[in-house]
Parts: sequence; structure tokens; C-alpha cells
Amino acid sequence: MFSFFKKKKSNVIAPTYTVSDFSFMGGDMHSHLVPGIDDGSQSLEDSVRFIEKLYSMGISKFITTPHIHGEMFDNDTQKVQKHFQPLKDYLAQHIPEIQIQVSAEYFLDTYFLNDVLPKGLMAFGKNNVLVEVSMAGWNRQFNEIMFAVQVNGYNPILAHPERYLYETKMEVFEALRNKGVAMQMNLLSILGYYGKSIKTNAEKMLEMGLYDYCGTDLHHDRHLAHITDMPNTHQEILWKLSEYGFKNNELYQAIA
Repeated sequence: MFSFFKKKKSNVIAPTYTVSDFSFMGGDMHSHLVPGIDDGSQSLEDSVRFIEKLYSMGISKFITTPHIHGEMFDNDTQKVQKHFQPLKDYLAQHIPEIQIQVSAEYFLDTYFLNDVLPKGLMAFGKNNVLVEVSMAGWNRQFNEIMFAVQVNGYNPILAHPERYLYETKMEVFEALRNKGVAMQMNLLSILGYYGKSIKTNAEKMLEMGLYDYCGTDLHHDRHLAHITDMPNTHQEILWKLSEYGFKNNELYQAIA
């Protein structure tokens, strides 16, 4: 694999075409588009507007993933599906070309282990689930929780590992991946939206080939503006991402 984000050298492949949209992603598998349920979209109108814009830029398949986080968002499967249904119905009636299903971004803590996991998770594709951990540090029960997820038959995908700045050793993520934990990069991370250190981590993980999937993690208009402006402002980055080989398409079997 050639170097992704180092200065150009004579042996580094240069862009040979313009990337005008996000069709290379094969769909979005991390977003907060269920209206009025977490810190993402707050209305059906906003959800539809966000989706229409991404659709116009080459994304026609969505797995939207509202937070299930016991301390911050009082969500469960029933509530998520209830809030999702109006969005699903609207898209089916007005933009049937768009395929969408709902899952969740599960926060791994004791509440998840004791109260959420035993009731079953909303999986997608081949029994995949998106999980996240604290931005402050690894949960002391992390290994136990992750093992429980896998023992229950789920394939965990760790959301935006580049954002966990307390973990500076890329080998830790490499070891997790070797244990069957897939990795998902936020599209905004590589732009520097969340800060220089997170951008650097994303570059390292791309360089090591540790990512499996890419997602927008779209919450609001500011996210949307930065993402949709990428073809105009970050063409080289977008080209390199299109060459990476994200495996998002493998996740959409259930909605193909």
C-alpha cells in the first residue's frame, strides 16, 4: 500500500481523476438521522433534507445509528424504531430509490452489558453492530464487554477509534482488529474537523490499513456543510479515500 498522507515523492501515485461525490463509500453506515431522539437531527424535515443532500452526492443506502447510551440518551430498540418509522415511511413514498434501515451506536458500559445486550441488539448486514467507548478512557470492563458482544453472535464495529485520544498506540487497535473488531473512520476526522491530533490518528490508521468502513457520523448542518464541500476543498484527500477500499458495500445485504 502506498503512503496516503505523506508529502509527494516520485514513487507516490498521483490523482488521475476527479472525485465528485461519495459513491466510493458504497453507502453510509454511521449517522444520526432518526429525528428527535439524540444529539442528531431534531426533526423529520431536517432528516429528509440531510438525506436528500447526501443522495445528491452519491449515497443512496443508509444505516442510521442513533445513540443508545444509558447516561445520556433514554433510548432502547422500541423507542428508536418508533421514531424511525415516519422517516422510513416518508422516504419509501417520496424517494423510493433511497434504501435505509436503523440500528444504533451502542455505548459500551456496565449499563450496556447488564441491561441492553441481554435484550438483543439491532444488527445490520451479517450481524454487525456499531459500538463506541468513552472519549475519556477505556472502560475497565472493556475486554469483558467486547467478549460478551462477540459471544452473543455479533460482529462489533468500533466507531471512530481515531477520536479516542487517550490511546496513542496504534498497535492496540491492530490487536483489536485481529480479534474480530472492525474499525470505522469518520469522514470528518481526516479533514481535521475534530482537531489536528484526531486527523493525525486517522492518517496513521489509514496508513496501516486498519480501517474497514467509513461513515459520515452526520449530526447537523455544520457536519453536512463540511462533508458536502469536500469535492471543492479537499480533492486530494477525497481521491486517496476513494482508493483505500472501504468495505461498506458488504454491510448492505439486508437492504439490497
